[in-house]
Amino acid sequence: MRERTIVGAELDLTPVLSTIVHIIPIALIAVRFVTLHQHRVDQPLIVAEEAPSRELAAEQDENAVVVRILPTGFLVRGAEAGETSVPCVAPCGPDDYDYDALNALMVVAQARHPTTRQMVVVPDRAVTYQTIIGVFDAVTESGSGASRRPLFAEPVLADATTPLSATPVGP
Repeated sequence: MRERTIVGAELDLTPVLSTIVHIIPIALIAVRFVTLHQHRVDQPLIVAEEAPSRELAAEQDENAVVVRILPTGFLVRGAEAGETSVPCVAPCGPDDYDYDALNALMVVAQARHPTTRQMVVVPDRAVTYQTIIGVFDAVTESGSGASRRPLFAEPVLADATTPLSATPVGP
């Protein structure tokens, strides 16, 4: 009969701990980049008792600042009398929209509507997500560095098929 010998075996956790130590900084850096450009687009639900009347909604629509993102550029209402068109600077790729001109119009719109914190962004279905984020960046702040000032802190993203009176807008 063979005699059994017990061999003492140790579990080496060094490779596992080394992997964890390397993954933690990478995960922290990734989280920082993900939260760098956050925009809040959720809005509270309106219950029937709080819903504005049709007359009030129509009045709010007339006074609302609206940016329509089209495949050919921007159409801005609320900065000047009527609607202002801001065409693309090139054949309208995500980087070819004129965000600086849009930002200048938002400065004018903020001067016309100083108590309004919300404005409506209505993208066309063909517009990329990158373009929508560029618009949000252009309408929320003006300037850079120490001269940065807030414009419309609460942009509302509306579906192009939704009538604007269904979108909550107000001071």
